[in-house]
Amino acid sequence: MSWRGVLAVVLVLVGLAAGWSLWRQRVVPATPLEGGRPDYVLENFEMISLDANGQESFTLRAPRLTRDPAVRTLAIATPLFIIPPRAGQSGTPWEVRSKTGWVSAKGDEIRLRGDVRATTTNESGNAVRMDSQQLNVFPDAKRATSSVQVRLTQPGLILDGHSLDAKLDTKRVFLKDIKARYDHSR
Repeated sequence: MSWRGVLAVVLVLVGLAAGWSLWRQRVVPATPLEGGRPDYVLENFEMISLDANGQESFTLRAPRLTRDPAVRTLAIATPLFIIPPRAGQSGTPWEVRSKTGWVSAKGDEIRLRGDVRATTTNESGNAVRMDSQQLNVFPDAKRATSSVQVRLTQPGLILDGHSLDAKLDTKRVFLKDIKARYDHSR
């Protein structure tokens, strides 16, 4: 092969390597938007959402939030939602974390996906934790649902089931097809 042939092959390989490198370094949004470009983006923020009565519905902390102007929904990367007890009731709030989050335009539904973990304490002061891959939270109704596998952990007891329906204000959790395991090490 002549030196021109070798040079052509080398230039083609360099071009392919440069294209591949640029492709890998492109910016990919944390969560896809339904309508295209966001009308605003928040980074490293805390937001308090109020219900129709002016009471705190939830507090949100996250590194990134984008709002879709067409449908007015929010897409959130690694959110932390703090859902307080119902007004006039005592108790600790629920802290709910996940990889991604989506909030409806009215703020009445939150969809959490990927390594969802919800923690609180029960009326005895013991830690309660729910783990799942998806959780739908309705903050005004103080309710959470999930159709996938959920693990509920509290001192001495681990419950695995699906079809979660949780009353967040009373800390009552309902599951179907439960498998219980007593853990005396806790």
